[in-house]
Amino acid sequence: MFKFFKVDEEDFYNELFSDKIDLKKIQRYIDKGIDINKKDEKGRNILFSLIIKKRFESIKILLKNGIEANIEDKDGKTVLSEAVEKADPMTVRFLLENGFDINRKNSQGRTILQESVLLGGYKIFQLLTKYEPDFNSKDNTGKTILFDAIESENIDIINDVLENIEDFNILDENGQTALFKAVLKDDINIALNLLSKNINVNIVDKNGQNVLFYAILKGAKNIPIIEKLIDKRIDINIVDKNYKNIIDELLNIVNIQKNELKFEDKRYELINPKNDYLALALLFIKNGLKVDTVDADGKTTLQKEIENKNFANVEFLIDCGADLNIVDEYNRNLFHIETLKGYSNYKMMDLLVAKGANIDSRDLDEKTVVDNVVELIAITRGFKKSNPTLAPYINEKERYDILLKKVLSYKPNLEAKRLDGKSILFDLVMYNDYETLEIIVNHGINLNLTDKENKTALMCMVEEGLKITEKLDKAYFIKRLVNFLRYRVDVDIQDNNGRTVIHNAVIADDLLVVEKLLTKKANLSLKDNYGRTALHHTQWKGNYQIARWLIASGADMNQPDNSGFNILNYATILGHIKLVVTLVNSGVLMYNKNPKNKKVAEFFKSKEKNLDKLLTSEISDYKMKNALIEVIQNLKKELNEAVKG
Repeated sequence: MFKFFKVDEEDFYNELFSDKIDLKKIQRYIDKGIDINKKDEKGRNILFSLIIKKRFESIKILLKNGIEANIEDKDGKTVLSEAVEKADPMTVRFLLENGFDINRKNSQGRTILQESVLLGGYKIFQLLTKYEPDFNSKDNTGKTILFDAIESENIDIINDVLENIEDFNILDENGQTALFKAVLKDDINIALNLLSKNINVNIVDKNGQNVLFYAILKGAKNIPIIEKLIDKRIDINIVDKNYKNIIDELLNIVNIQKNELKFEDKRYELINPKNDYLALALLFIKNGLKVDTVDADGKTTLQKEIENKNFANVEFLIDCGADLNIVDEYNRNLFHIETLKGYSNYKMMDLLVAKGANIDSRDLDEKTVVDNVVELIAITRGFKKSNPTLAPYINEKERYDILLKKVLSYKPNLEAKRLDGKSILFDLVMYNDYETLEIIVNHGINLNLTDKENKTALMCMVEEGLKITEKLDKAYFIKRLVNFLRYRVDVDIQDNNGRTVIHNAVIADDLLVVEKLLTKKANLSLKDNYGRTALHHTQWKGNYQIARWLIASGADMNQPDNSGFNILNYATILGHIKLVVTLVNSGVLMYNKNPKNKKVAEFFKSKEKNLDKLLTSEISDYKMKNALIEVIQNLKKELNEAVKG
């Protein structure tokens, strides 16, 4: 019996392919129970073979008897798609006119019109359009025929689709419109034709990127497309989900191009060694691209390229207008930061300076890069404690002295002042780093700069040194002072109170400091705001030894102050016998003829009883005794004259 069915089946198939088909005979076989839906090893039924041989009558009777017309083989092909692929218009027309539905979807949700775009070419596509296909049908991925048309790269098909489709902004599974694919094609007219329609150019995909991120892959060739996108007001300042902007992506592409880097994203396969990518940046910047957009870490593209030492990219970004003076949280610009990384970074330093970096910018602590390098030297040499803002840059093996010389070769302004009027020199004189001081001095710094109080670095150093009480620290200070006095420092500069550094040392009653200062030629006739010379100020402590040094150095003992009184008057009324003796022995005038302030004279007269105490002092030299009597009598007379007016 099985043999009988086998014989019948062979006869049945032979009849189907016969040139003189007997439809009644075929029908009898079918009525007997022949399986017209039997499949071969490829998953195809008999229709596939009949189509090839164009046995249309056989196909008709099989269709009439319910053969599975839309069966898909193992490759997902149907009888209709097979005919379309073979570009067989006669067969395609026959099938559509004999019950095949043009809008039926296959297992992938695709219509034959969608398949035809990729399989059959323009003629078959035109044929199908006569059967009222649905141009807006979506497949299982959400794509319409527009995506297939773009993939076909057939400009005629694309134009026809554009004329018939309703929505140009349908998104695929990646959240992209067909435009994303169009800009990647060799024929720029594909994208340009699409852009002529009402397509939304600012749609972003699942990565937060718009179509610009794809258009740039083809390099300068796609400039007409990019210009059109800009005309349609695409957002050129967009930042994707990875905080990358268009400039970041361009530089990434160039990096892949130059260094043949590996990548996971297949779109980068379009990168061509001959493509000019960097030229696109000028177009973007010309049209308002913000090159200084910051990422999640608060860094601009330029900052990242500098950190990665991509010199070509750094130079290009700066030439495109990137801000090389952008600052970090400590208000340090890029040159400042790169310098603190050490001398090994000198090439980047050179580039930034050549491109116009501000080498004199100041951080939040008002420190320039010179200030901070000098401080790093002090920290590594043990002169200063570590600064938290500089701690990340400290490297005990780094030769910061060499780094300092490198920075100084750029000729920074060493005389730039902070808000308090002080400069790097004021810092250096406060500790014993003679080597660094020598480097700074040799680069021409003005040693006599003054701060807001009109004090020089020498004045400030002495002012602090005079406060020292510990012997070892005092010795270090004196050594530092002697070293600084080797240079061309001016001891005659007066502060806002009119005092020189010698005035202050005398007031502090520090003989050793006065001795060291007097090694410099000094104008000891200079007066402070009260009209007092340095010698006048020996009155407070009665330091006759300091007076001797001053007098020996040319101090005028007879100079009156603004009240008309001289040092002898003050020493006498204050009872400083040794100072009086020193002045007398040095030849001071015994009588002060200068006009005197009445109020001061009255105050002195109230202290007149103190004068007689001088006579009780133990002085064996009768000449000096007599001289003291004369001094006292003269002062009393002077006071009386001043009080009477």
